[in-house]
Amino acid sequence: MSKMNKTKVYEVYDEIINWFDDARNKSLMESEYLHLIVNTIPPKGNILDLGCGTGEPIAQFFIEKGFKVTGIDGSQKMIERCKKRFPSERWIRSDMRNINLHQQFDAILAWHSFFHLDHDSQRNMFKIFSSHIKPGGVLAFTSGDEEGEVWSDNGGHQLYHASLATKEYNRLLESFSFKVLIHKVRDPECGEATIWVAQKM
Repeated sequence: MSKMNKTKVYEVYDEIINWFDDARNKSLMESEYLHLIVNTIPPKGNILDLGCGTGEPIAQFFIEKGFKVTGIDGSQKMIERCKKRFPSERWIRSDMRNINLHQQFDAILAWHSFFHLDHDSQRNMFKIFSSHIKPGGVLAFTSGDEEGEVWSDNGGHQLYHASLATKEYNRLLESFSFKVLIHKVRDPECGEATIWVAQKM
């Protein structure tokens, strides 16, 4: 399929949900970062998973460790699958750019989801991150390794990805009182993703 409008990400995920669920690595290649979060925040705290997908494996990891998960995804089918798999948790169909949950969380993840936003939307998300996280809470997200925009094939559909420059991510985090704990560029153990983990001061 040809490149679609940048805003059609959720519609694509509705179409490719079964392909995505089968293709998604469930081996917890993110384990290093997830365990860092668990060891930094209070036990049985509240997790906000932005772009939660089908809930496996990341939300599942926290649920099995006794945390309460609120998952946000714009794909109706992704949210339906999360509700079926983990009915005791809170699942909301919404665009992460529009949330106002009137709650602060011990950790926020935007893992392999944040990079579907365009540059201005990514910049605006840091205010949302900041307003939804407790002091001492941990923010984790993935990005590209340099500023730019790319399209990639996912289940026969083209999906949009974007990244800001490293310098700008650092500036945004600092301006919202986040201290960078980890910045790892193209982690080979994590699908070549560039990893950011920061703590709200």
